[in-house]
Amino acid sequence: LSKLLGDFIVTARELGFSYIWIYSLCIIQDDPDNSVRESALMSSVYGCSSLNNAASGALDGSLGCFAERPSTWRCHI
Repeated sequence: LSKLLGDFIVTARELGFSYIWIYSLCIIQDDPDNSVRESALMSSVYGCSSLNNAASGALDGSLGCFAERPSTWRCHI
């Protein structure tokens, strides 16, 4: 697993969660038909979750979730 996914797993464990659902491991990434089919089910996956974690600013999984950022970095919501 990448550092990013490892960080998510450690975070979930530290918060007391026994299970984690990782989109990139559960959805076939290069299959548009699978993506469309599974996307229709996302509300049932995420809608009942207790914790959602997204690495929306990551270029890839190599840096991890808790990578160093420049002091000028700001979170954009």
